[in-house]
Amino acid sequence: MELVGMVGMSHSPSWDLSPLEGPAKPYVEAVFRARDAVARIAPDVLVVFGPDHVRNFFFDLMPAFCIGIENVTGFGDYSSPKGPFPTRPDLAAFIADQVLAAGFDPALSHNMGVDHGISQPFAALVPDLRTPVIPIMISSGGAPLPTLARCHAFGRAVGDAIRAFPGEGRALVVGSGGLSHSPPSVSPADPAVSAETRDYLINGRPRVAEFNRQREESSLKRRAAGGTGPINEEWDRWLLECMRSGDLAPVLALDNTALLAQGGTGGQEIRAWIAALGAWGKPVATTDYAPVPTWITGMGCATAFERDSA
Repeated sequence: MELVGMVGMSHSPSWDLSPLEGPAKPYVEAVFRARDAVARIAPDVLVVFGPDHVRNFFFDLMPAFCIGIENVTGFGDYSSPKGPFPTRPDLAAFIADQVLAAGFDPALSHNMGVDHGISQPFAALVPDLRTPVIPIMISSGGAPLPTLARCHAFGRAVGDAIRAFPGEGRALVVGSGGLSHSPPSVSPADPAVSAETRDYLINGRPRVAEFNRQREESSLKRRAAGGTGPINEEWDRWLLECMRSGDLAPVLALDNTALLAQGGTGGQEIRAWIAALGAWGKPVATTDYAPVPTWITGMGCATAFERDSA
């Protein structure tokens, strides 16, 4: 199988995938350009690395990596797509076998749920949702937190597996998350997390619908009141420049403490970008960025397609 492109993009509960004016416009237009490029390339499958926001994965048993093998269902939070998505069990199982042989031990899910962290980029790049998707969840909210170097190496193994797949076709890899932002912590090890929230993070699976309702209501109220969040624009632009130059060594050297200090609790999600870059194996060709205070996030988009590197 041919690996024809890579897209790294932030996600936000505040974006309904429509065109926008204002601070978010440069980011949204960059994603639309990526969408047009994806339509031209017409990949046969998207492999999407991304986080979960404690809607499908809980700390009763949290894997560092989990590959969706068979059934994949969108949770539908924040107006993201809900219901079953088309999948590629043959390729997903092949990837799982190959990364195991390469020394990685991901969890496998034959019935995997995904929230906006994976479904939003899928819908943004493939609006008709007809292209099969293979989701790969990377733990980003709390331990286990694989190092960035480990995520890059894991992504490289996934990319090798895609290229080694004996079937015909074209694959696109996507990394979803970040950049800098600081939503409420979802780590059960964080002493600032209340006892009630901590219990949800570990045992909340039966209460996920109520939790999601409360989270969405809180987000709407904050936005209506003009709430903003801290963004580390300098760090975000540094990350994107490292990706464009191809010199990821200083990024991969960041430990979890430095990542938290520079990128905030949500900056932990750049693990998904790093894994996608590992799969792609080359620098990105374009980077776009928009700090959006009312979205509490530095919104980035980075792309590379096979024609760009020809």
